[in-house]
This record gives sequence, C-alpha cells and structure tokens, in this order.
Amino acid sequence: MKYAGRENRKQTRYPLRTEAIVERATGEKVRAFTVNVCGGGVLLQLEQKSELQVGETVTCGVSLYQRRPPQSWGTGRIVRVENSLVAIDFQNVTLLPDAD
Repeated sequence: MKYAGRENRKQTRYPLRTEAIVERATGEKVRAFTVNVCGGGVLLQLEQKSELQVGETVTCGVSLYQRRPPQSWGTGRIVRVENSLVAIDFQNVTLLPDAD
C-alpha cells in the first residue's frame, strides 16, 4: 500500500510491512501492520476500526523477527489518524536485542 499523504517528516521513510501492536494507556491492544518507518516514527494501518485519538500516548510493538510476536519498540504520541492509518511520533525508543 502506498501512502500519498502530505510529507511532514524530515527523515527518510522506509517501507516495511510487518505485524504491529499499539497499546493504549487503558491496556487495550490494537492490532496493525506497519506501512513505513523512520528514525522518529511509524505509520500503521489498523486491522479494524479503533478509537485511537490524535495526542494520545501509546506504546508500539513491532515484529522484526520471524516467528516472534511484536516486541516493544517505544512510546510515542499519535500525530495523525486518517481512516485506518495512524501515525506515531516516537518519544522514547526501546533498543531491541539481537535475534537468537
């Protein structure tokens, strides 16, 4: 899926399609897939409708290793919600361990 929205980031975006989980402060987990990533954020496509809101702080987990569930990637603020697309600006990125 190619996203043709207005370009706001100063960092290069890299296309990446992998499983992701967004966890809200309430503990609700929202399943998604990454569309693209950059050093400071991620664009996700949600699997189904959600009540995620611009300004909400969430934790995002991304599956970077085969046959492993999404691992925490960082905490960020939702900066855009458009239909099934959600953009997260990371405030705190977790360094992931190497795959075994």
